[in-house]
Amino acid sequence: MLFKSSIIATMLLCGVTAAAAPRVPADALHIPTVGNIFVTSDESGRPGYREDGSSAIDITGRICNWSDPSTVLSVYFKTSASGKLDLWLHGTAGEEKGAKSTILVTVGGKQRKVTLKGGDAADYSCGSFDVKAPGYVKIDLQGLQKSGETFGLISNVVAAGAATKGETHFTSAEHADNAYWSRRGPSVHMNYSLPAGDIEYFYNEVTVPEGSDVNGTYYMLTGFGEGYMGIQAIRGHNGRNANRVLFSVWSPYSTDNPNEIPDSLHVEVLAKGRGVTAKNFGNEGSGKQSFMDWPWQTGKTYKTLVRVRPDGKGNTVYTGYFCDENGEWHLLASLQRPMTDTWYRHAHSFLECFNTSQSFMPRSVEFRNQWVCDRNGQWHEITDASFSCDNTGRSGVRVDYNGGVKGDAFYLQNCGFVSDTTPYGTRLHRSGQSTRPEIDLKALEAMTR
Repeated sequence: MLFKSSIIATMLLCGVTAAAAPRVPADALHIPTVGNIFVTSDESGRPGYREDGSSAIDITGRICNWSDPSTVLSVYFKTSASGKLDLWLHGTAGEEKGAKSTILVTVGGKQRKVTLKGGDAADYSCGSFDVKAPGYVKIDLQGLQKSGETFGLISNVVAAGAATKGETHFTSAEHADNAYWSRRGPSVHMNYSLPAGDIEYFYNEVTVPEGSDVNGTYYMLTGFGEGYMGIQAIRGHNGRNANRVLFSVWSPYSTDNPNEIPDSLHVEVLAKGRGVTAKNFGNEGSGKQSFMDWPWQTGKTYKTLVRVRPDGKGNTVYTGYFCDENGEWHLLASLQRPMTDTWYRHAHSFLECFNTSQSFMPRSVEFRNQWVCDRNGQWHEITDASFSCDNTGRSGVRVDYNGGVKGDAFYLQNCGFVSDTTPYGTRLHRSGQSTRPEIDLKALEAMTR
């Protein structure tokens, strides 16, 4: 009897695969690593980190070179129920049948060791875990031992049990083609209600809370129907603050390749500020972008002003200004868009993660004191807005997003697999200040000459 007990104890210590593994239920969830997995250990936040064929995963989440025992891979999915969670890893330790690897699986502080074998992929039981409350579940995978160069390939985490019943959210195999976008996370928008009439200027203020300056984030303040302006969080290869201010206008010619735009339909640079670079851009529509490096900091307030005015000749001129923490205004650029006759329309802000490796980290932004000035020089305060998100959020692939009102500010939050979600189209109202911004518009206009 003592000998038998020792064997059982040894089997439990070595991992659940030493015992008879339960079969995968027919109604189990198959959660692909593609679209749902991230490197959450320190290396993903280091300057110069890239998701490519030499890293543990690529930009879609495909495991490709998982060899470092310090690397932690985390799979996320959202459940609407609590209770028992049964897990399996579907994968292989490698092509050779004699290969073996040991993986540490952690959920909610509970750990299990799982041994994978080489050859054809199979389901390996991780045992049962407890999900204490509905929301996002994080499944950590860490390689402990391997006989080959890598810990192998895991294509799916299979989940069953009471915690998986009801509504769930993750990138399914049917959405694999959009895995890059789902790993970037949902973009969220604040859409401002404008007064009637021809609007010429839109003014907005931004504060990025401490800890929310996550590398690869765009905090867009002053969007319009044909472009946008805001600040970006960027870390250089040596870890330095390489933050940037960006102002862009799309060409009326629809293409992702700026080289395809006819000469007559290119956005023209009429003027640009000191230290500003202006060039063509593509891959998200095409047009002209202008930007300057500015090491903005969290907790400080920055201001932007965008002017939109038709020139009466079938073109519209867009001018972007940025005010730093010292109250000094800077010209980004004055850009002329052909075949366009419009005043300011579709005033909006948004929060976007453009770095796939960093969307497991939450970030937020606050927008205050929105004002517009009409063509007659009359200022109007903007206190009403609505919340929206992009297709990643609308499709339910990821629902880690929210927005609302905090004090006198509108706020947006996304990524980080936070469990709170704001319904699409939610109407919002902030308290007004009734004190319009003190801006010398003539002095700003003189910067463009």
